[in-house]
Amino acid sequence: MPVLSSVSKALTLLDAFTAEKPELTLTELARQAGAHKSSAFRLLSTLEVHGFVEKSPSGRGYRLGWKPLELSGRLLGRYELRELAAPHMEELAQKSGEIVHLSILDGAEIVYLDKRGRSQPLTVSTTVGGRSPAHASAMGKVLLAGLPPAEVLRLLGGRPLKRFTPTTITDRRRLGRELEAIRRQGFALDNEEAFPGIRCVAAPLRGRAGRVLAALSLTVPAQRMGARRQAELKDWVTDTAARISDRMRAGGIDE
Repeated sequence: MPVLSSVSKALTLLDAFTAEKPELTLTELARQAGAHKSSAFRLLSTLEVHGFVEKSPSGRGYRLGWKPLELSGRLLGRYELRELAAPHMEELAQKSGEIVHLSILDGAEIVYLDKRGRSQPLTVSTTVGGRSPAHASAMGKVLLAGLPPAEVLRLLGGRPLKRFTPTTITDRRRLGRELEAIRRQGFALDNEEAFPGIRCVAAPLRGRAGRVLAALSLTVPAQRMGARRQAELKDWVTDTAARISDRMRAGGIDE
């Protein structure tokens, strides 16, 4: 994996600040990063512009700026979401007897934040923290549908969409039409698009500003996903997602 030395050195500079040494001089920081003082100064100037560091009140060095705190707040918001959603996910897993997932979008992939329900003989091998291509899952399509079409094109880039099963959507125009339908109907289906024999139904979780921040899904063996069962599970997952979204808005979650 290619690594940019300038980025690595900038991150080393940020990592040098500790609770014991919240302020460091240019000389100390250059030594920590293994860089010349002139190079360290340029890196620190860039970090300062973006709010990651600031000049210390004494004027003799640097300290961390507010940007790392802002970023940590966004991360904590995800953990807050997980805790907020947990009882509703448990309730849905008990009610349906199926596996319930919670995920967010990271680039062109989904990241699983939580998973509830008992393992079954025929299910998917997913883990919290694991990833999956967004275009090949119900949750991924819900999350992509929450973005402007131009942003979806940017995320997916010019590379071909990978096929995992015979029903994986790899045609971009067809995917665009499906995302538009998802925006209108408020839920998405996965017709064995990532795993043979596995279907999913997913709904969006919306924050205070109405943006789609996460997705909730039920994962079901295809043999148990007839038309009547699909309609029932769709109602359950969309209702649960709406209740979680209400709590998100009440809690001010918008990241």
